[in-house]
Amino acid sequence: MNPRLRAWLAIALKGAGVLLGMAGLAVLAGYVAMQFALETDKVQVPNVIGMELKDAAALLREVGLQPRMVTDEYSRTIPRGGVIIQSPPGGTRARKNKEVLLTVSRGTDEILAPSVTGGPLTRAQRTLAEHGMTVGLLARVHSGTFAADEVIAQDPLPGFPARRGSAMNLLVSQGREEPYYVMPSLVGSRASDVLALLKRLNLEPRVSYESQFGWEGFVLTQEPPPGTRIRAKEQVALTVGN
Repeated sequence: MNPRLRAWLAIALKGAGVLLGMAGLAVLAGYVAMQFALETDKVQVPNVIGMELKDAAALLREVGLQPRMVTDEYSRTIPRGGVIIQSPPGGTRARKNKEVLLTVSRGTDEILAPSVTGGPLTRAQRTLAEHGMTVGLLARVHSGTFAADEVIAQDPLPGFPARRGSAMNLLVSQGREEPYYVMPSLVGSRASDVLALLKRLNLEPRVSYESQFGWEGFVLTQEPPPGTRIRAKEQVALTVGN
């Protein structure tokens, strides 16, 4: 290649490199300027966790942010009215006038289980509702001590730790169990004796008659059959010969 041409090319390439370098610097300077402009419109979000809502709101407004309470939740560590969650979190940067969402403490959800035994189920339900609890498992048994629908036992026991929204299991009385009898065999017995027995047992006979030679005055059939459990005031159907 001609030495003059080679020299001219070298000068041209050097000039192009300088121009490219200057263009790159201009782009970088523009980017830095833009980032600086964006950053000047941002503020650091203060950490307001644990602060009273009114104090947290005042601090956020002071730095140019907008507080907004979104919900409240139970907390065992932060007293009622204190901030337990914030978004965006403290220490981050956010644009001015951006909303900071706050969740506020409702206080602890721990309570002591109330006593509901010895009273009617309806009163127990009201008491539990007043303490923020509900009725859980409900079992019923016969009792000669507790009247029908009275609460015999509870879980958790009175004074034991519980949580609002939790359930209490109750054992409720069905009242005294009516006595029952095992039905004896009455067929072939004299009807007058059977009627006297049923009266003593507080059972109600329902008698029909059927002509049967040699069985006059005696029980021919019975319902329920022998061995059946039967309670007071239930009916016993008898067929008596005449």
